[in-house]
Amino acid sequence: MRRMSLIRFALPTVALLAFLFGADAVQAGGPPAYEQAFVLGQTVTINAIEVPQVANERALADFYQVVYPIDWAARGLNPQCQPCDHDGQGIDFIDFHDHVLDSMPSSPGHGEFSPLWKVFLVIPAYDFITGSSTTHSNLDVSNAFAAVLPATSETAVDALLAERLPDGAPVAVEVDIHHYFVCAVVGKGAGR
Repeated sequence: MRRMSLIRFALPTVALLAFLFGADAVQAGGPPAYEQAFVLGQTVTINAIEVPQVANERALADFYQVVYPIDWAARGLNPQCQPCDHDGQGIDFIDFHDHVLDSMPSSPGHGEFSPLWKVFLVIPAYDFITGSSTTHSNLDVSNAFAAVLPATSETAVDALLAERLPDGAPVAVEVDIHHYFVCAVVGKGAGR
């Protein structure tokens, strides 16, 4: 990505993240949150507790929060979180998302916390996120993003992030939100 694109992307992203994760619903030392997540194409129930980052980057597993297009309901899509107001800032389109883990945290049902998970936000590349475009619309972004949902594995998330519009613009952007969790699978969830 060119430097100007990074700057154009970074400013709105900083503002977005300020309200996204001002006061997480999962607080360090608080009770675990029980939510659905995708792991390797299957749905599981997880619990997670936010912790300070204490590990080398290579020791971290990836936890993706895949945000649905703004018009997800009209499209008949079914995000796992409808809504999950993790930031405590009121309901906005970010609160309608899926959780995708890059690997199984522990044996289902055992509830052991392992390993440390680094959270990435995967969000539609709307103009108010990446800067305005004269070659495509936000509807084009929504259409392309919705066409590959749900992303039920890290491979599917990678494919979503690689997806491009006809003008070469990205369909989705990934943001490291600098939040870390310990996470455990506590049971198998119902699939979709």
